[in-house]
Amino acid sequence: MTEHDARIDPRAHRVLADVSRVAVLETLRRAGRPLSIPEIAAEVGLHPNTVRAHLALLAEYGYATGRTEDRDRPGRPRLLYAATQRHDEDDRRNYRLLAEVLVGYLTGVRDSRSGDTLSSPASAAIAAGRVHGTRIAGAQARNGRPVDAAEATRRVADLLRDAGFDPRPAPDGSHIELRHCPFRELARTNADVVCGVHLGLMQGALQELGASVTAASLRPFARPGVCVATLRPTDRPADEGPPPPR
Repeated sequence: MTEHDARIDPRAHRVLADVSRVAVLETLRRAGRPLSIPEIAAEVGLHPNTVRAHLALLAEYGYATGRTEDRDRPGRPRLLYAATQRHDEDDRRNYRLLAEVLVGYLTGVRDSRSGDTLSSPASAAIAAGRVHGTRIAGAQARNGRPVDAAEATRRVADLLRDAGFDPRPAPDGSHIELRHCPFRELARTNADVVCGVHLGLMQGALQELGASVTAASLRPFARPGVCVATLRPTDRPADEGPPPPR
């Protein structure tokens, strides 16, 4: 174990080694205000009791705080939760661990009927990314009005920026360059899964926004330090998954 690894608290890592718990934390971070348990449950699509259990662990390890709301009207005060500010390097290590857990699961998961390892972890990764992209873009699309391609591309770029990338949409709307991938080390050996999640993330978000474009493919390391997501009109089929890195 290196000195860098020795500083990592494995208990805190386990707190973030759960996709649903991370979704709860990200909901708190995006909200900009304290949220009640029913509000969080509605946002992430989980039962309030499940959300309550996730919040208890997040609070125990310093990722969230809970307080009783100040109330000047009749009724029981609600318990409100907010995300705390943790050191950026701690977050990067924890999210890297979550990515490693996801890769390990998707590449090792076995078919429940045959017992064989699934032949397409990339497809499973894209599907998982789509679900999450749909979820996090849902709040932006709730007015029911589709957005045009340029606006949808801008919103997806914001989503990618929040995920740790430095996205650069092309002026002609043909592609988005993804620079400074926060999982580049893992992507070099597991591009089909890591890039598959990011491709699905963009596809799910664009579909939820009602955009006329989709992310057709994601080419890992098209240039040093740069991956390229190709955008195409929705009437043209998207590729099945990202090609292997060169």
